[in-house]
Amino acid sequence: MNICNKLIFSDLKEIQNEDDLSFIGGRPRVPNEIEIPTCKLCGSKQTFFFQVAFTEKQPWDGYTMAVFACTSCVHKDYFIPEMLKGRLKDIDIPNGFLDEYQKNFRILVFETSKGRVRKNYEEKIIFKKWVQERSKNPKVSCNKIGGTPNWYLGDESPSTYNKTTEMIFLMQLKQEFDFDILPYAPQQVDLGLTLKIEPMNKPYYRLFLKNYTYFLGTRDINNPKVYIITQI
Repeated sequence: MNICNKLIFSDLKEIQNEDDLSFIGGRPRVPNEIEIPTCKLCGSKQTFFFQVAFTEKQPWDGYTMAVFACTSCVHKDYFIPEMLKGRLKDIDIPNGFLDEYQKNFRILVFETSKGRVRKNYEEKIIFKKWVQERSKNPKVSCNKIGGTPNWYLGDESPSTYNKTTEMIFLMQLKQEFDFDILPYAPQQVDLGLTLKIEPMNKPYYRLFLKNYTYFLGTRDINNPKVYIITQI
C-alpha cells in the first residue's frame, strides 16, 4: 500500500544535521561518489532544491530522491520539464526519455543509508526540515509523499516506462511554493518582458515556475527513473 505522508515544515529553527533526511535547501545529503549535477545548457553547477526519503510501506522505501535545478541560466523552451507529445494519460514513456529530458535539472535517486551531507556545497536556499506526518486521507490536498495525486487539470499519469515497468505516484508540490534564499545567494535569472535575461530580484528561487508539480517514478527501484509533470 502506498501510504500518504504530509510534508510539514518543522516549527523549530534548526541547524542541518547529518541525520536529517527530508528537507529543502541547506546542503544536499547524497553519496560522496555522486557529483553535484551541472546544467547541460550553460555548464553551471545546479542548485540543490530539496530531497525526500521514502519511508516504510512506500514503494521506494529505503531510497531518497534529491532534486537539483539550474538557477544560473534561463531558456524559453526549458522553464518546465519537457512533456511527451499528445495524450498523456496512460501513455508509455519511451526508453531513454527520462534521462534525456533532464537538461537544466537533475533528479538523483540513491539508497538513503549511503547519503552524506556535502559540506563543500555552497548553500543557496535556506534549510528547512520537513516532517512527514501520516495522513489517513490519501486524497488530502497538500505537499505530500504518496497517497493520491491532486490533479489540477486532470489526470496525466503515464502507465509504463519502456513498456517494462509501471509508473507510480511518488509525491507532489502545490502551486506557488517558494524556496527562500540566503542573503548572499546569487539571484535566479529570468526572462524579462523584452526576453532579456536578467536577475529575478526576489528573495526566493522558483522551481518549474512554481506550478503544481507531480513526481512519478518507476516501480522497479533497481533502475529508478522519475517523470515530472507540471500543471497550471
